[in-house]
Amino acid sequence: MTLDQVPIVRLAMAALVCCALAGCNGTQLTAARMKDFEATQQDFDAIARAAFRIIETKGDVTTIVVPKGLDPRAADALRRVHPSVASAPGAPDTLPDGYFRVTAFSIEDGEAHLDGQLGPVTGLMTAANMPDCGKGYSVSFYIEAGDWVSHAYKTTTCAESRHWVPLDDAKSSTH
Repeated sequence: MTLDQVPIVRLAMAALVCCALAGCNGTQLTAARMKDFEATQQDFDAIARAAFRIIETKGDVTTIVVPKGLDPRAADALRRVHPSVASAPGAPDTLPDGYFRVTAFSIEDGEAHLDGQLGPVTGLMTAANMPDCGKGYSVSFYIEAGDWVSHAYKTTTCAESRHWVPLDDAKSSTH
């Protein structure tokens, strides 16, 4: 390195330090904003629409069952997505085809979660010796760069399960 290059290197290092400090400061500002985050009706509406776009790729939803005690903003957002009812017709713990029972819908600190169960839910015992529970969905959203995003969702079912035993273990247990 020549003496002519020293000021350029120092300038580059100073610029790098400034950028690093600005990035750290931005992170602190974002954390502070999330601490003071207040969900709006528009947030609930956006999450409800986006969550049901995801859920409806796996099954048709005709009616949403809204639980008592749900945040009124969440209930209003769900009513704007599909017709809603306070309870599903039929026996307890069952759900007709096309009905989606919301079990949770919350937005807090820049995170949103919508969980529920899509019918049909018959309650009849399955081959796995479990009552039929339809299909459960859990969709999470996070604020990234000022927008709500969801990178994945979880589904659960009550289906037949099998226990596989290696052949060597099966032979030794019969002797």
